[in-house]
Amino acid sequence: MKSLYMFSTRLRVYLIELPLLIILTIAIHFNDKSEDLLKFYPLIIVVSLGMIFILIYFFRGVSLSHEEIRTYGLFAKRDSAMITKDKVLCVTICPKKHVRLYLWGNDGTPAFDWQKEEDVAKDGMLRQISCKVIGGKRLAKRILKFYTVDAEALEMLATEDGATYENTDVSVRCERKNEIFEIHITFKTDFDAEEIEGSEAAEN
Repeated sequence: MKSLYMFSTRLRVYLIELPLLIILTIAIHFNDKSEDLLKFYPLIIVVSLGMIFILIYFFRGVSLSHEEIRTYGLFAKRDSAMITKDKVLCVTICPKKHVRLYLWGNDGTPAFDWQKEEDVAKDGMLRQISCKVIGGKRLAKRILKFYTVDAEALEMLATEDGATYENTDVSVRCERKNEIFEIHITFKTDFDAEEIEGSEAAEN
């Protein structure tokens, strides 16, 4: 199943590893000069494990496929929602290089209490998942292309207020609200992933 992977953790978060990296470098440099039995190996092991833990702990991401949207990360809150006919994926391009993804739909009775609140309900639909990823206009165009939007329409849909697009699979409309730009992708059918991958292979 083909998927589009996006990251939610900014690289600057890992700057907290710099002090540990300095300690590790010094320990390795002076390790051979130590006269202790174990030298600096215990310190090297502990610092290395600490760096690995920090790397894993802060790692967050989101994956999009033709069937679902899913968040991932070993220590992250993991959510998922199925992408089916009549649901709407809202791609919101925000300042400071990040994109918010919302999937709206209504599969029947809300699964969570917060889904019953009026500020969550939208046009009779419920927000089934909300997540943030790193990116901007380029990422928005990648998402549009992933969901079968023609390459010629990508720039227009990622920049022009009021722009619209439609094909047999999706209907797209765009709206600018102050500093954010929203792209609403309405799914007109359930995607056949094998058919899409086959058509892409044929084009290549």
